[in-house]
Amino acid sequence: MRFRDRRHAGALLVEALRPLGLERPVVLGIPRGGVVVADEVARGLGGELDVVLVRKVGAPGNPEFALGAVGEKGGMVLKPYALQYADQSYLEREAARQKDVIRKRAERYRKVRPKVPLSGRDVVLVDDGIATGSTMEAALAVVLSEKPRRVVVAVPVASPDAVERLKEQAEVVALSAPRDFAAVGAYFMDFGEVTDEEVEALLLQWSP
Repeated sequence: MRFRDRRHAGALLVEALRPLGLERPVVLGIPRGGVVVADEVARGLGGELDVVLVRKVGAPGNPEFALGAVGEKGGMVLKPYALQYADQSYLEREAARQKDVIRKRAERYRKVRPKVPLSGRDVVLVDDGIATGSTMEAALAVVLSEKPRRVVVAVPVASPDAVERLKEQAEVVALSAPRDFAAVGAYFMDFGEVTDEEVEALLLQWSP
């Protein structure tokens, strides 16, 4: 299954999520690409858009290979294999670096769109795809700590392993989970980079 772009993927997710009967959900996009998908989902479901801030902790020399992830509240989720590729001091340094990125993003994004409280709400957690699942697991930890009523993870494409693992923590809607999963971008015809300015412009449209 291939998607024209993130908007197209979001529109298809709306149709898959509609039968779940979510009530005015808070749709949380993982910056930056996930926010474009989330914006489409929020509009289609009559919900509201916000972001959840998490960052991948990448391997030495290969930042795209996730050893774990850190969330907005500071917690780090590590993959079982993390210490095979890096020592504890590297992981702590890299986590601190990614937390600094999160702090700067929070300063930018929260000025535009104050954080939406999640307690007692239906929440849809959206990214443009899931590879290892580390980033989504960190995002889930952040969201679940706020005691929402219901949490659904929704993505256009994901690795089968990640889907099975995430199902232990939340409802999961993945439009495609190919056995021969490659990089997320392989399933999009247009997978251009999304900028902070684009994210801010989307959040501004949802500002109270």
